[in-house]
Amino acid sequence: MKGEVLSKLGRSYQNFIDWWKDYGKVLLLSYTRISRDNVSILASGMVYSTLISIIPCVAFLFAFFSVFGVLQIVIDTLTTFLVETLGSQTGHEIASMLEMYTGNALSLGVFGVISFLITSILLINRVYTVMNRIFRTQPTSGTLRRLTTFMTLLIVAALLIVVIIALQGRIERTLSNIIREDTFVLASSSFWERTVLIGMLWIVIFSVIFFFPNAKIRISSALVGSLTGLVAILIATEIFKHMITTSVNYSVIYGSLASLLFMLIYFYIFWYIIMVSAEITYVHQFRPDKGLIKGRPESPLSQISEGVNLVLLVADKYRSGKGATTEKELVRKLAVPSSKLYGYINCLEDGKIIMAVNTQRSAFVPALPLDKIYLKEVLHVLYGSERKEKEDIMTMGEAVAQELEDKGIKGLEDISIENLMERL
Repeated sequence: MKGEVLSKLGRSYQNFIDWWKDYGKVLLLSYTRISRDNVSILASGMVYSTLISIIPCVAFLFAFFSVFGVLQIVIDTLTTFLVETLGSQTGHEIASMLEMYTGNALSLGVFGVISFLITSILLINRVYTVMNRIFRTQPTSGTLRRLTTFMTLLIVAALLIVVIIALQGRIERTLSNIIREDTFVLASSSFWERTVLIGMLWIVIFSVIFFFPNAKIRISSALVGSLTGLVAILIATEIFKHMITTSVNYSVIYGSLASLLFMLIYFYIFWYIIMVSAEITYVHQFRPDKGLIKGRPESPLSQISEGVNLVLLVADKYRSGKGATTEKELVRKLAVPSSKLYGYINCLEDGKIIMAVNTQRSAFVPALPLDKIYLKEVLHVLYGSERKEKEDIMTMGEAVAQELEDKGIKGLEDISIENLMERL
């Protein structure tokens, strides 16, 4: 009996170690994809979209909460969140500005509230587009259906906040009735508010990662990404708050504008971590490493033919002076699904055969002059090449594979992409 218990503990410990090793590999691979996907530029774009949409979005939510009579509680909760995030002085200044601007916006009436709703939906649509870019999927067609879904999501989120606030008030009243000590009640209330804020933050991160991509995301992968993002945001928030409280020079130079500057910087940190969390989720589920890229399930014939045709399409449009070739053109002309196309694009980009010319990585040109891109290099990139010395070949299968590579590629050594273009 004791031996069985020790054996189970040993297996549990080994599973625990294996999980952390796998998690480390996921983080390492995610790190290599951050620069490729231009996460910093995507986060900067989200800061701009958030700056444009923050006042209309808050104004719409305030109008919605006022109907349920919880507006002041929401304002107090928002103020608490800003103080916890940006420090006492900056948090109160931002909360006062938001309350003033949204008050002015609400004076526009029903038409203003409707326009605020539309602006808020556009922000959600921007997040939706960025998430699909990271997960290599195409957004669903049908603008009206998509906007209707986003409006429903926004209203459901607002109702969920109302329910959470109602539960929070009931718990606080219950604690005050059971426990008469004011100090303990205040401490419990503060703990509950912080727990609710952290829980709501995790729900936001998880929802963006799990529901927004137009792909089936595993719950386990979404949990790994969202929990990593939550921990990263909490740590970054504490560091950021400490930096704000110790850097008084900004307030001296910029005055009240320093609070706006701090808010923009925090928006960037927030969205950057969200994008990185999405990258972690993508890598954890789809494992787009080199081994899996070389081991695609399609036949070698289709793998090589489709990859070479992709390079020729990019080269032909570039040589004719028509500029870069877009993803939509490649999908249409190659007649391959987007998920398969991204596998080829990633391989060819890593092999320095093609390169993206925009921040969204949706348009491509040759990475070298066409006479400098040799067909043998394209084949090596697409199908993989692992050169072995004769003494390292241990099996007959390895010998056959090596002979096929030597004899097959030898006749293509001097053929460049430009030569192929001339033969078309």
